Amino acid sequence: IVARIIIPHLGFIRERLPATIPSELQSKIEELNSSSKDDKDFLQKSYAYITQKYTGSRLKTVTQFWRAFGDVYEKNPGLLPCTGQNFLLRTFLIKSGRFQENDIRVKTVPLNFFIHQYLLVKVDGGWVPVDPWAAFLKVPFGRKLAFFG
Repeated sequence: IVARIIIPHLGFIRERLPATIPSELQSKIEELNSSSKDDKDFLQKSYAYITQKYTGSRLKTVTQFWRAFGDVYEKNPGLLPCTGQNFLLRTFLIKSGRFQENDIRVKTVPLNFFIHQYLLVKVDGGWVPVDPWAAFLKVPFGRKLAFFG
């Protein structure tokens, strides 16, 4: 419970996205949006962008815990905890205009090796699990980490 209160983007209440985001990020969203043939394609391209720029790590999530704090939009490429990656992905989805908040469910797995978070995104009437943090473990798009987050 303490972690859910202290760690950014892991709380019991979904955080609101800011009204404005950095122009570079908005430009990337617009680029991906214009090159996407449909919502699922945009979701996959956004996932790919985030997982190419950021990575997860079991050990570094603990030893570099401070990376969970601060403005997620100003983070350098490299390690970013699941909460930050999911917040960024949510930003991409909402700011694209293709998705609404009710199309995205933030799921927290508290009974895991580490508390872990992933997203469920509504696409074509179904829910797609999306777990960018787990990409470093070779968990593919459309799947979520099952154990030992």
